[in-house]
Amino acid sequence: MNIKGKTLASACFILLLIAALTACGNQTESKDSSQSKSEETITYKAENGTVKVPKHPKRVVVMADDYFGYFKTLGLNVVGAPDRVFKNPYFKGKTDGVTNIGEGNSAEKVIQLKPDLIVAWTTQGADIEKLEKIAPTVALKYDSLNNTERLKDFAKMTGTEDQAEKWLAEWDKKVAAAKSKVQKAVGDKTVSIMQTNGKEIFVFGDQFGRGGSIVYQDLGLKATKLTKEKAIDEGPGYTSISLEKLPDFAGDYIFIGPWESSGDDSAVLNTSIWKNLGAVKNQRVYKIDPVGFYFSDPISLEGQLDFITESLTK
Repeated sequence: MNIKGKTLASACFILLLIAALTACGNQTESKDSSQSKSEETITYKAENGTVKVPKHPKRVVVMADDYFGYFKTLGLNVVGAPDRVFKNPYFKGKTDGVTNIGEGNSAEKVIQLKPDLIVAWTTQGADIEKLEKIAPTVALKYDSLNNTERLKDFAKMTGTEDQAEKWLAEWDKKVAAAKSKVQKAVGDKTVSIMQTNGKEIFVFGDQFGRGGSIVYQDLGLKATKLTKEKAIDEGPGYTSISLEKLPDFAGDYIFIGPWESSGDDSAVLNTSIWKNLGAVKNQRVYKIDPVGFYFSDPISLEGQLDFITESLTK
């Protein structure tokens, strides 16, 4: 080979070497960038301490059943949830592909789902430590936050703020449309929300599920004087009363259903006290689904709003 040929060959080799090194460098940068993105976390203060939660988690197990609908609304992939979630009529079609982990606290069932985030109750006690060994675990008490605050809190925790704001904007529109119709139909009349367990009656306020936040906050309807005093202004969000006190708490409109475990409210509804209530005589009583109205997540709220609006305006 002459000198010119050797020079050309050397130049080609150098160009190929530079190209290879550049490609290798790009792949390394791409891999590092991808790895950094997948390892990005958000620090969240939970009841079990400070937890590093993966931003945009890919596989979430929601053991705290109340919060299933929040994570679905935020567009996250929930892979496991407790039995009660599957009984909620408002979750129809939302539990497809979700594994029923039962009502227990089985870490063995959870580990099979390979979660990258677990949301649990503090009442799951010693099992929290087992869960923490599987994946980042956020332990929560039953809510001290209202529905909007809770959605925003979960959105911030998982890096899904845009999804939360989108839902809240749509919710405000739905509430505004319903409020004008409902207030026109109901006016200044009072509304009660109740559940029965034998002859014991639970009267709910605006912060313990059962559609209370919709009735008293979103739609701005009036509670009876005693309901406001005992279930809204004080207490945990509800009050328990005897059958004899029912007339003092009953509103002009009543939403009622049995306690979830009993499934039967005949011990109250078959009594003369119940039958003599104004709401009963005026056919202003509406039966609620005890599971569907137990929840207060965005999906359940949408179903409850439709039911409440339809009931009060028909």
